[in-house]
Amino acid sequence: MPYRITPRNTLIAISWLIALAIGLLVGRKSASNADLTNGTGASLPKPTHDSRSFDSPSYIAEAQKLGRRKITNGSISTADEEAIHQTMIELSDVLNVGNRVERTRQMIAFIDRIDNNEIADIVQNFSEAGWVDYNRSEFSMLISAWMDRDPFTAIAFLDENESDGWTRKTAISAWAADSPEEAAKAIQGLEDNGEVNDWVIGLIEGMARNDPEGALLALKGIEDANTRNQAIREILPEVVIRGAEFAGKWIEQIKDPKLQRDTAKRLASSLARRDPESASNWIRNMTTVATRRDASEVVSEIYAQQNLDGAKLWAESLPQDTMTEAAEGVAKYLARKDPAEAAIWLRSLGDDPDLDGARIRFLQEAGQQDPQTALENVATLSRPKDQERYYRDILNRWHKTDGNAAIAWATKNSNFLPEKALKGILPKPKKKKNKKG
Repeated sequence: MPYRITPRNTLIAISWLIALAIGLLVGRKSASNADLTNGTGASLPKPTHDSRSFDSPSYIAEAQKLGRRKITNGSISTADEEAIHQTMIELSDVLNVGNRVERTRQMIAFIDRIDNNEIADIVQNFSEAGWVDYNRSEFSMLISAWMDRDPFTAIAFLDENESDGWTRKTAISAWAADSPEEAAKAIQGLEDNGEVNDWVIGLIEGMARNDPEGALLALKGIEDANTRNQAIREILPEVVIRGAEFAGKWIEQIKDPKLQRDTAKRLASSLARRDPESASNWIRNMTTVATRRDASEVVSEIYAQQNLDGAKLWAESLPQDTMTEAAEGVAKYLARKDPAEAAIWLRSLGDDPDLDGARIRFLQEAGQQDPQTALENVATLSRPKDQERYYRDILNRWHKTDGNAAIAWATKNSNFLPEKALKGILPKPKKKKNKKG
């Protein structure tokens, strides 16, 4: 059965989520340095190669070099220092396991063995060793386990010591999936010096797993456009798996026209690849013309690749304001497959100037494999300026691959070709020599 939007208990909390969202972005500044830092501004080491190769000892070497860094308040004993050192050696052994499934099993066992009071040190040493880029899955498991055991301590530590946006997003997303209200309260007022607020991104991503409609509504209070746009992209996978009917109702809730169009194009690609026929019905039922037009072009090309006849019939059945856009995707694919058939099909759609987009797509594709057919249809473009450009471009390209054929065609049709299109194609007449008397 198709997924249907129904009222959910989580939507009751949307009012306070919107209010919280405004506070989440207070004090944001643009990042001046994208390098991972240790919280003091010093750059952390980055890996230079994949440490999991057979001849690379870097995991062990880094673990042996790591010094015990004091993270929590109070004194630390030599025994504690040695314990964390041995734990990092143990972790390096796990990360060196080549088989991914076995490595995952050992990582889970490792996490089960460690104490809560060790995790902060392990997380920081994990980052400082430069292991995160090559072990994001394992690091994500570690962060998720910490959030499950002691989320407030984890958030406080990450806010103070970890500037990597991916880590913050991963941490809060894991919590927000199960407890969005608690997660939102926990990050209220936290700043983020990156291009987007990854605390908010993670919150919305986590919410979307169970309630993509609620996650979208929670974004209404976000004023920062970059954060809002990125968060919406994080919701899209959850919208797609719920099908075209849900996607159609969901997209209508985005009131910003440009954002709705951009989001619809992203959705269109994923939906069409899953089920082009359902995606085509989604397009047909859209009420916003501009969004319908933008999304139809994306769906039509994917639809044509899977069912050309179905895509042609669908495009022809759409309202005129959308048919002209949907024709672009079909024309592009059909011109690549059969330029002559594509030309006939485009002419059958009428002489609407708005079809120029589809005609240009046809000319760009056909001009490379069947330049004569392309040239014979340049005149269908509504603007003389565009006609001149494509006569010139196609003839010049043809002249490079088959000069004699290009010259022959240009000569035969020189009476109506623009002068600029003929220039450089037809041989220049030889100047007559003056005879001496």
